[in-house]
Amino acid sequence: MKIFNTACASAATLLVLGTALSAPAHADFTGVWAPANWTVVTTGNIAGGAPGQAQFTNATLTLTGGDAPGAAPPYCQGGVFADLASPCSLSVTIAVGAPYSFKWAYTSNDADGPPGDIFGYLVDGVVTALSDPGGAVSQSGQVTVQANSSFGWFLNCTDCGGGAAVVRISDFAAVPEPATIALVLAAGTVAWLGRRRR
Repeated sequence: MKIFNTACASAATLLVLGTALSAPAHADFTGVWAPANWTVVTTGNIAGGAPGQAQFTNATLTLTGGDAPGAAPPYCQGGVFADLASPCSLSVTIAVGAPYSFKWAYTSNDADGPPGDIFGYLVDGVVTALSDPGGAVSQSGQVTVQANSSFGWFLNCTDCGGGAAVVRISDFAAVPEPATIALVLAAGTVAWLGRRRR
């Protein structure tokens, strides 16, 4: 009877542990990931405007790219249309490493379409574009990435004229790594088998 009870307890522990590890460690912009803990930076000079803005709720982040309506080109000083290296950009970052997951929905209001506004993510300071310059005016997707020290998003308005892009980020979560889940479950199984043999 003791062996049966020990086996049941071990199995229950594994089930609870597996359930806890398979669920997101954190979801949405609360706690450590609350809006106040993110760094919002705009770079570059736009004629008569700012390189963009970030608006948080507990569940979403909305990025609006820079735009200079009514100004004469060049709208972004030193900016080059469709060039990710253009200096006028908005970034939102947090100095917390973790596996991250999120959904994104991008809409370009630029008269020249998506090439004028490039959206993507930042992992440990490295930029990766998500929006497709040759794609549709509205684009979306879901991404999971591993960040060691910092994570965030950027929206570069490149020339910053003709209309701003808007990006809505939702279903944001810091998720456990599958390898960690597998390792913990394997260790639990070995412990259970050891108890069962006794």
